Amino acid sequence: MSQGAKKIVFDQSNVPGTGYIAGGPTALAAAAHVPIKTETDNVPINDASSVALRLVDDAGSDGAVVLNFTPPEALVILQAAQKLGLEDRVKSWGCSTPCNTDFLAKALGPKWNHKLFVNAELAPPDGNNTPEFQLYRAILATYGSSVAGGIGSFSQMGFVMAKFTTQALDTVKGAYTIKSVNTAFNAIKDAKSDMLCQPWTYGNYAYHIPNNTDYTTTVENNQMRTAQRRPAISSADPPDRRLSQDRR
Repeated sequence: MSQGAKKIVFDQSNVPGTGYIAGGPTALAAAAHVPIKTETDNVPINDASSVALRLVDDAGSDGAVVLNFTPPEALVILQAAQKLGLEDRVKSWGCSTPCNTDFLAKALGPKWNHKLFVNAELAPPDGNNTPEFQLYRAILATYGSSVAGGIGSFSQMGFVMAKFTTQALDTVKGAYTIKSVNTAFNAIKDAKSDMLCQPWTYGNYAYHIPNNTDYTTTVENNQMRTAQRRPAISSADPPDRRLSQDRR
């Protein structure tokens, strides 16, 4: 997402765990020998213009701004940047997985085409019309009218979780108990989904990171479109840090 930036400014909501969260981009920046400044802002964002100005000034024209907020909070910062004409004042803008949603793309509009890059942990829906993606869209259209963000990574995560959970529960013989359900979940092996790059396994492991490739998306004409397919997740972020992130 940094697109060859000479400096990264990483901003996130001021909530418990910010140090842990900032550890990931800090490790990746160190591995790439790029300086990084980590910052926090209280949410809800009350003065988005000041935040946008500060981030752009801190990054500089050769830098990148990376946001780690929910889509509504990231949106007010990005819209403020656009209102002030700051979208082109840095080399690139980035955002973590929550921003991979068409809700954000539609709200930003085409001015942000190929300027905002978002990490997507599952295969982006654009151009994917397999039976599984058709089912995902149909379920979301029928039951997900109130799902925040709509089409995007978080609703996809819910779909995949439900799919694997159902498949595991179908293997249980007899009554559902804590023991039988946990045994079924632990036995998940090589579960396949069109939304994942490779089969997914649970089980008991010292390090459990089965979803270790992802995607990069970008805003393109009111939708999030694929910009990069299946880059491997960097090993610069130690496995024991990423362990809790992947056991969703």
